[in-house]
Formats: sequence, C-alpha cells, structure tokens
Amino acid sequence: MRLRPLLRSAAFRLTLIYAAVFEASVAVLFAVVFFGTAQYMRDELESEIERELTALYQDYRARGLEGLAATIAGRAAAPEYRDTLYLLEDTSGTLLAGNFGPVGFFAGWSNLPHELAPKVPQRRPGSIRAKGLKLPGGALLAVGQSTARIDEVHELVVRAFAWASLVTLALALAGSALVSLRFLRRVDAIERSSREIMDGNLARRLPVAGSGDEFDRLALSLNLMLDRMQSLMEGMRQVSNDIAHDLRTPLARLRQRLESARLPGRAAADLEAALDSAVADTDGLLRTFSALLRIAQIESGSRRAGFADVDLSALFAAMIETYAAVAEDRGQTVTGTVAPGVIVRGDRELLTQILSNLVENALTHSPTGAAVTIELARHGDRIVGAVADNGPGIPPDQREKVFRRFYRLDASRSTPGSGLGLSLVAAIANLHGIAIELADNDPGLKVVLRFPPPP
Repeated sequence: MRLRPLLRSAAFRLTLIYAAVFEASVAVLFAVVFFGTAQYMRDELESEIERELTALYQDYRARGLEGLAATIAGRAAAPEYRDTLYLLEDTSGTLLAGNFGPVGFFAGWSNLPHELAPKVPQRRPGSIRAKGLKLPGGALLAVGQSTARIDEVHELVVRAFAWASLVTLALALAGSALVSLRFLRRVDAIERSSREIMDGNLARRLPVAGSGDEFDRLALSLNLMLDRMQSLMEGMRQVSNDIAHDLRTPLARLRQRLESARLPGRAAADLEAALDSAVADTDGLLRTFSALLRIAQIESGSRRAGFADVDLSALFAAMIETYAAVAEDRGQTVTGTVAPGVIVRGDRELLTQILSNLVENALTHSPTGAAVTIELARHGDRIVGAVADNGPGIPPDQREKVFRRFYRLDASRSTPGSGLGLSLVAAIANLHGIAIELADNDPGLKVVLRFPPPP
C-alpha cells in the first residue's frame, strides 16, 4: 500500500492525535515526578542537616567549644559520617574543626560550591547544601551535605522519561501505521464493493469481517439498505412487466368493445350496453392505478409521520361486527375473540385497510357455508392477530408469490380483482413493522400478523 494514502488517512491522523495527547501526559507525569522527587529529597536532606546541627549544638552546650571541636573532628573522620560536612570557625574566621570551608560567617540555609570541600571524596561534583548557626560565643557552626545524590536522581529521572517518551512515540507511530493499514483495507474493500454495485451488480454486498466493530455495523446497515433497494428495484421491474401483461388484456377488451360500438347498424340498446361495459372497464383500470399509487405512497414511508396510538382491540372488534353481517348475507359466518386493551403505534386507516383486505379475501375465496375467524391475542409483550378461513387455502409453494403485484392463483382468476389486495397488505405491514405469516388452517388458510411490541 502506498505511503501517501496511509499518511492522509483519518485513522492515522486520529492515532497521531492520541499519541500527541499521550506524549503530553508523559510530559506532565515527568514534571510531577521530577519536581516531586526533587522536593522530597531536598526536604530529607535538610531534615538530616537539621538533626545533626541540633545534636552538635546540644554537645556544645554540654562540653563547650573545645568539646564541640573534638566531636566534629571525630565525626569528620568517621566513615559513617562521610556524606556529612562539618564546619566550626571562631569569630576571626579561623577553622577550628571540620572538613570544608572556611567560608566566613553565614546564618541559615545556603548553597555553597563543592570546591570548599576538596578533601572530601565525592562520587561526582555537586553543590553543598548547608545551614549555619551562630553560637553564643560568636563562633560559627555549620553542617552541610552534597547535593550530588539529588542531581543523580534528577538525571536518572530525565533519562528514564526521555527513553519512555521515545518508546511511546515509536509505538504510537507503529500503532498508527498498523491501525491505518487495517482501516484502509476495510475502506478499500467497501469502495470496491460500492463500485461494483454502482456498475449494476445489485446483488453485491459490502464485506463483513465478523468482528462486530463499527465497520461491521455500518456494513450490515448498508447491506440492509441495499437489500431494500434491490427489492424495490425488482419490484419496479416486476410492476412494469405485470402492468404490460395484466393491463393489456382489459385495455384490448375495452378497445374491442369500443370498436364494436362503432360498427354500422348497431341498435341503440347494444350501443348503450357497449358503452356501459367500457365505462366499467375504465373504472376497473382506474381502481388498479389507484391501488398502485396507494401502494407506492405507503412504501415511501410518508405515512409514518402521522403514526399515533391505535386501540387495536377496538379495531378488531369493529371488523368482526362489520363483516359478520356481510358474511351472513353470503351464507358464511365471521366470528372471533379479541384480547382487551391492546394499543399499538400506527395509522388507524391503514391498519383498518389491512384487516378488511384479509377478511374480504377470505370471504371472496371461500365457498358458501365457510367460517372466517378473526383473533387478537397478547402473549407477554408480543401481540398476534390472525384471520383464518376453511376455504381452499393457498399451496405452500405459492404463498410467497401472492404478495407480488398482479399475482393471482389460477383458481382465483375467474373472480373480480386485480391481484393487488395482498400487495397492499404487504406494504402496510412493512410500514408498521408487522411480520406476516401464511399457514395452513386444516383446511383453509390462516394469515398471522405479528405486531411489534409497543414502545
């Protein structure tokens, strides 16, 4: 893979930003550790000096100036006190005892050059942190320690953090490259698939790695969108073919009747009958196109904006009551059971349409004496509706096809209709997220509607 796309990738830039933030965090951590360690060691150093100075002052009070000089001389020569520097001067600046100086009189804390202790072996040069105390007789007592240890720790901390910073930067760059390469491979795969789809291969889908990451979730969402788009494109092609085939016959019949009406010598009654038939055919065509337009409007999803709470129990009960009288006139029966208090989100008019289409299909394609059952039940958070009849039913191999536009079973071609009723049902169900299942009713057909759980 070329270097330029890698450097220009968003993943590489994002990882570099994270690396910069992490480097800044390392710098802040270094500052905290560095200054915190320095302050701690300085406090410890000064505490040791204070304790030693206090002990020597007590010795002076007990033994006098000569006794103090003897004590300092002993400690300056003792190995256990090799890191401590002592100074005892009289009022004239003469060194009475000690291993550094003379420095002249000073009181309190002071930083002195390491050259003042030439006879004291030091691992490395460093300044002398010392505190002076004026004794009652005017003499100067001072105790100090070299800051070389503090300087060594400082350098150790600086080196450690310098290496840590370099390693962090190297790992960040390597991680940026690896992450960017992985992202670019995924992007390239998606781009190749997208180009194939744009070139006309609508069956192509974006690759899914199976890791469940953001790319997989995006690819799955886009694949669902592509499935929907392919389904709509196939539906458009099917509609075009079905319109060409299924509407050609009624249009040819209409033209034939109009031509017959133009023949000379036709009686007025024949002419009027031909015109009535032509009007009826025209009304049928208009109904067909209205149904197509209604399906297209529903599939566009524009009706979803007007969704509201719908009392599904009341709607099912009204369907049973309405179609019971219609079925009685046809020598059939419509009965049902409805669970109370079932509320769903949706378009009441369209939900009424889906139920009436299913019930009318059941009544139309069932013989005299048939029984149609309408049910609404609740199973936990699942809402299930059903319309069942004991008519001829639909063969299993034809059940997926009946939702296609203009598709009609051979047994139903002699009955009025355009083959759009179940297509309208499918469009409404898809708009509401309702799963439709066609099952055997032994005998007859059972249409099961599985409503989504209420929000």
